[in-house]
Amino acid sequence: FAALLAQVMELFPENPGDMTLALFDDAGRLAHQVGAARTMDAGAEPAAVVSLAPEWPHWEIRAYESGAAAGASPRAFLTLGLLVLGVFVVSILAGGALLTGQAVRNARDAVRKTTFVSNVSHELKTPLTSIRMYAELLSENRVSDESKRSHYLQVIVAEAQRLARLVNNMLDFSRLEQGRKRYRVESLDAAVFLREFADAHRLRLQQAGMNMTIDIPDGPIRIMADRDALEQTLLNLVDNAVKYAGKGGTLDVTLEDAGAEVRIHVKDRGPGVPEAHRERIFEKFHRVDDTLTSEQPGSGLG
Repeated sequence: FAALLAQVMELFPENPGDMTLALFDDAGRLAHQVGAARTMDAGAEPAAVVSLAPEWPHWEIRAYESGAAAGASPRAFLTLGLLVLGVFVVSILAGGALLTGQAVRNARDAVRKTTFVSNVSHELKTPLTSIRMYAELLSENRVSDESKRSHYLQVIVAEAQRLARLVNNMLDFSRLEQGRKRYRVESLDAAVFLREFADAHRLRLQQAGMNMTIDIPDGPIRIMADRDALEQTLLNLVDNAVKYAGKGGTLDVTLEDAGAEVRIHVKDRGPGVPEAHRERIFEKFHRVDDTLTSEQPGSGLG
């Protein structure tokens, strides 16, 4: 509204002669004025008054004339008429531009949400299919080799963990969108936390052909953080490394104690985010549309 009001103020002539033009808001306060202020002395009657309703309910433009010209002159009405016409034209154009922009944004969001639902459905279906297939093989006793049975069980566990991560991502996104996300901040040892995280995901990275290296200072490093949120953040980074940086071969995790703050660095040897997309890295549903990402499933939330 401030931008629209600024455009309307520009319609007022800089030098209206012996006439004063004043714009009053819906509370009767003076919003803008051009001309000699003496023509608006207390108790002075305007030569003409025009309402800006319905586009601007209760807003008015008043014209005041001084000296012998005082009174309801045709000149005042003509000036006000031209001003009101300009206000209405500006309001219609600005409103149309806003509606068009909103429609474009809504259409873009609708496409992104549809793509998001499609991607999520595919991502949920993939681990479920693997779990069902291997579970059926084991339940029907069709696997006699003990090493194969052990491998199938590992696959089921890994796919179940992957499914849990996907569901947690979607639940967190839903809570953030609705403003219902609550963080449980507690004191934890970042060094112990990071070592446990690395141990839990080292095998998964090895299966993807990657090696994880960690650089953690000796001794405890206390921080105040939400353990689950911190773990989810690191999981997203690991997931992205597995999807897009597997050929790099290495994932380096470093814990840096900088005194007033603690930094965790996660660095891979992958192709990286193209420069043109870096400003949109935190935009929901956005994915780089190239061969690399099109070959990898994803929802654009990690």
